[in-house]
Amino acid sequence: MTKSKIFLFLLLSFIGGIFLYSLIKIPVVVMIGVFIFGFLFLIFSIFKKDRRKIIFGFCVLTLAFGVWRSHEVMSWRPSEISPNFISGQKADFISAVVEEPDRRSDFAQYVLKNERFGRILVKTNLYPEYFYGDVLKISGDLERPENFSGFDYQNYLAKDNIFFISRFPELTLLNRPESLNFYGHLLVLKKKFIGIFDKILPEPKSSFLAALLVGARRTLPDDLVNAFNKTGTSHIVAISGYNISIISIMILNFLSYLFLPRRLIFWIVITGILIFTLIAGAGASVVRAAIMGGLLVLAGREGRFYRVTNAIVFAGAAMLFFNPYLLRYDTGFQLSFLAALGLICLAPHFNRWFAGLPNFLSFRTNLAATLSAQIMTFPIIFWEFGRISLIATLANVLILPAIPTTMLFGFLAGLSGFISLKIAEILVLPAWILLSYQIFVVKILSIIPGASI
Repeated sequence: MTKSKIFLFLLLSFIGGIFLYSLIKIPVVVMIGVFIFGFLFLIFSIFKKDRRKIIFGFCVLTLAFGVWRSHEVMSWRPSEISPNFISGQKADFISAVVEEPDRRSDFAQYVLKNERFGRILVKTNLYPEYFYGDVLKISGDLERPENFSGFDYQNYLAKDNIFFISRFPELTLLNRPESLNFYGHLLVLKKKFIGIFDKILPEPKSSFLAALLVGARRTLPDDLVNAFNKTGTSHIVAISGYNISIISIMILNFLSYLFLPRRLIFWIVITGILIFTLIAGAGASVVRAAIMGGLLVLAGREGRFYRVTNAIVFAGAAMLFFNPYLLRYDTGFQLSFLAALGLICLAPHFNRWFAGLPNFLSFRTNLAATLSAQIMTFPIIFWEFGRISLIATLANVLILPAIPTTMLFGFLAGLSGFISLKIAEILVLPAWILLSYQIFVVKILSIIPGASI
């Protein structure tokens, strides 16, 4: 067995330990017992000089390490809470807005941080509007999240270190900082970037382009969101390694038709992913998605996806080490990881099977990439959304080839908008045409009887 395969087995054992703990809260005594068993089995195998059993012993130890790491992180709660604290009791405290505000159609949500309670999710009215860095005084009921309708809301919030929520408390602005840190400046840049689209494009094209480029999908009309869901194309307006992976491969294939050197194409796409990450706010989920997408672009540069398998699994294991909640409670991470594995493990087979199809504008390659990602992510999409799109492959094949050009001209228009809206209005014209085409395709396919079940 090669060293790379041994390393892969160890990584998968660690991930398996995290997954096991997410299903069953294993007692500490059992954890210690597994560790001791693995250690003794390893010592015995070393004396016997049995290579396979030595590897198995290390796998048992790394599995036990994954279980222990999950226990350490997932059993943690804020330590300053009084044992007499009752969920739902009124609390008065001061905290700061530490994440990008989440503004919906009829309410707003803010993540606040307080020294005593940690991070708190506050749901309130749209106005007055608050911003990242604002210091607020909160007076209202403070509750521990409760699960509902089979949804584990507690752990869903815990993955972001949020253990308390407050609904429509009384908020008072105490201080608005005169200067922002780097993250604050990124959020301001993102807001201005989105604002440019509102000035040069009508709805829903403006919201669609903003969702494509920076994942700002909150303002998408309900009918368009429903059409995306029915046609299995909602991934293109959600920042995850799933859409970044597919779109990066599409752009890689598109640029290859311009007869540019492979090295130059690689750096163009990597630079694009970096700029995209910064403009999207460089949040944790965006960074994770960018890492997955970047690794796949690296594989595409080499022309052999299988060479980066260990790197993808290692990146996933490293993310899980810092946040074990992601494996079970973060759909974006699940889609990112599975889509990446699909492009690595299945795409080469589909490319061989489809060898007789034309590859004009990378049609065959894009079809293989789309099917590979969809097959691997199908269980998660069905489990999370309870819906299967029967026309997802057709919709993706029709839409995805237009995405790279749409993003390119949309991105250029957004950047030029900081200088001149007139220039932005000219540059956005190709994106306007392609956005109209994509919206038309999605809406037409979504009304087909039995499009999704």
